[in-house]
Amino acid sequence: MTKKIISVLSATALLLGTVASADYGWATEAVNFCVERKILSGTGNGDLALGEGLTREQMAKMLCDSFGIEPAISAEPVFEDIATDSWSYGYVSAIASKLFGGVKQAELKPAEYVSREEFCATMVLAYGMSGGYQRNPYLLDFNFTDADDITAKYKKLITVAVERGLMSGAEGKLNPKANLTRAEACSFLQRAISVKEGKLKIDPKELGVIQSRTPMTGAPAVTLEQAQAWATYRGATESFVAAAEYYWKYGEITTIRPELLYAQSAKETGFGKYGGAVLPEQNNFAGIKKYGHNGDATEDHETFETQEDGVRAHFNHMTAYLGLEPVGETHGRYQSIKSMPWAGSVELLEELGGKWCPDLYYGFSILHDYIEPMMKGN
Repeated sequence: MTKKIISVLSATALLLGTVASADYGWATEAVNFCVERKILSGTGNGDLALGEGLTREQMAKMLCDSFGIEPAISAEPVFEDIATDSWSYGYVSAIASKLFGGVKQAELKPAEYVSREEFCATMVLAYGMSGGYQRNPYLLDFNFTDADDITAKYKKLITVAVERGLMSGAEGKLNPKANLTRAEACSFLQRAISVKEGKLKIDPKELGVIQSRTPMTGAPAVTLEQAQAWATYRGATESFVAAAEYYWKYGEITTIRPELLYAQSAKETGFGKYGGAVLPEQNNFAGIKKYGHNGDATEDHETFETQEDGVRAHFNHMTAYLGLEPVGETHGRYQSIKSMPWAGSVELLEELGGKWCPDLYYGFSILHDYIEPMMKGN
């Protein structure tokens, strides 16, 4: 039985004056958001039933309403247990078409409640993304103690949801198997719609990870020799190992901790192996794009004449984030960062998420996947 369609809230109650119960006061903003957009409605007596679970057919309507998906009408039902005269038929068909290409499926069990993992995985697909959008396959394992509880077929999609800020945990847990409440669905959908509209603002404390504070400036926690030994152990190229000397040189000049940027470069370049659009001969250790370029082709990325120039550009780029003085001539993208409203305000590695790249866990990934192993020599 295929289970990729989830549940739904409909549309209107708070507009009639119903207020979120005290137990769900934390969701008031999200509930109002969904009510105003006619995504959530109450029961016959106007009760929003925020603590109740969501059914799969309800979810289908909610996702259609959230992402502007028109109900679909086809000659035969996509699921064997959804009749063509059911109120949810058009919504279920539309979501099923998006997820399964219109191929007929077995039972949906439309009245069955859905879990947090099922809802969020389906929401990612309805949003227009797939598991192929995953950036860090280890993100869940590093940040959530119950990552092993996530169903295998949902794991990539849940990773995408967490990376994009669509889904958050609490106290280091995602509780993937728990039934999703209507209040929680509002919270997830508010996040998803806000991301799509470029309006998402999330405090790092909301990410559900074990909190850490890693200063970007100060004395390095490892020596140059330790960093090179670690890079060699991890199979880095000779060029990448050699570049460490420039990282420690410019770390001393700028006060930016060299091991942090060296670890970031390991993440961005695959320990100097690259393998993507950026080529080794471009000496671009941080994947810096040219000013005004937003594509992912080779020509969209900066090329630096020497290895040292590339490392210096990495440090200069970061100075725009930290509010420090650059060293020598800067590259075009440096100026675009300087124009950002948050330019010069970054103090912690963890704050790079959502700024250096859209992945809100970016800084945590550098810490757990690279810096901690570097400090342990593995």
